[in-house]
Amino acid sequence: MNMKVLVLDLTHGGEVLAREYLRRGNQVTAVDIYRTAGETARSLSAEGARILPAAPDERFDLAVAPVHSPDRFIGKAVADRKLTHHQAVGELTSFPYPVVEVTGVRGKTSTVRVLSFLMASEGRKVLCLSSSGLSRYDGEEKVLEDKVSIAPPTLLRLSSSPTDVDLGIFEVSLGGTGIGKVSVITGLQEDYPIAAGTRRAFDGKSQMAESARGVLIIPKGEEETWRPLARRCRRMVTFGKGGDVEAEVSNAALGSPSLLTVRTGRGEREVPLQPSFLPDAYTLAFSCALAAAEGLDLDPLEICSSLSGFPGARGRAEVLVDERGEMVRERNPGVCTASLDFLIERMVREHGCRDIGLVLDPVNIKVCEKLDLERMAEMCERHPQVTGRYILPSGVRAGGSQLFEPIGDVDEVRTRHRTVLWATKEGYL
Repeated sequence: MNMKVLVLDLTHGGEVLAREYLRRGNQVTAVDIYRTAGETARSLSAEGARILPAAPDERFDLAVAPVHSPDRFIGKAVADRKLTHHQAVGELTSFPYPVVEVTGVRGKTSTVRVLSFLMASEGRKVLCLSSSGLSRYDGEEKVLEDKVSIAPPTLLRLSSSPTDVDLGIFEVSLGGTGIGKVSVITGLQEDYPIAAGTRRAFDGKSQMAESARGVLIIPKGEEETWRPLARRCRRMVTFGKGGDVEAEVSNAALGSPSLLTVRTGRGEREVPLQPSFLPDAYTLAFSCALAAAEGLDLDPLEICSSLSGFPGARGRAEVLVDERGEMVRERNPGVCTASLDFLIERMVREHGCRDIGLVLDPVNIKVCEKLDLERMAEMCERHPQVTGRYILPSGVRAGGSQLFEPIGDVDEVRTRHRTVLWATKEGYL
């Protein structure tokens, strides 16, 4: 049936949805609400879409908007039916192989990377989408694209790309589409505002629970939050302390091997870990990924031994120890005051770090949330172990030189401190 379709937001994947509705013979009006689409808007116009800077005062059969889009952007337009981008992708998309969807406030990328490594170790050919990029795991990781949005329309694009894989493991921002054999919620640790404060993170994440038809993976302790919403899922698996799958890390000095203990109702197993990452930053990811593996009908205790070869995820609490001292590297779009507060607290409590130099590089490539440098400075004041705080040129341009000491390169401070935490906010959301 030919529909009159309104698609809001060409910045966060709306162009993919607009093209799909056009391909299906619909009349499409696409609204560039942030005025950033540029060439994309011109291309869509050439393909037959009507491009507008604001929603028109008209009636539509269907309106599609991101879950984080404030309601004001729909203006005076009226729609007989409204869908979020997640819901639209769920209706339009199918894959020829099983899919795992992962969302949550914290630990999404690490979970996706750990699970992809586990599945590849079991002989699966894996297509992995995360804020680190798009990769294929087949014995070893091959990076296909290093800058890829994790907005839900990306899944629609991937579904039409022929790829010889056995399993898709996809990080999805702010919710789920319902296409997953396994649907994962890493947790609602902070119910932060979205949609210009008119909705909360819960409103996005709830889509994962509501749309789940297979196995739903949730944190132990959040059952009361998600269970009432998960009316269509076949089974639930909990992870974390006291959950169906639990992972615990025995910490060591930075750069030294540590020990992972995995527990289920069937027993426990210990696994030595590589010294190339901060292990306690991965506790959530280990337990969550192993729970997802159980959702894929694998025994966590039988497969967890392969984690002894896990090198860590790019840009997630990487550890380098050399003659200049210790360095922990964070390079991802999730870098924020809360995430660095968490890391510093762990570095102090679990690893005995007492002389930390914090280096900030707020690059912000296609990341909506900007670093709040004033909050970052306040956070440093709460940690007397942060004995120096610095900012690289991108942060100087953002006005950070009043709060942080400007430097040209991280090497300038490597020898000033026993430990350096170098954090870059970079990536695609």
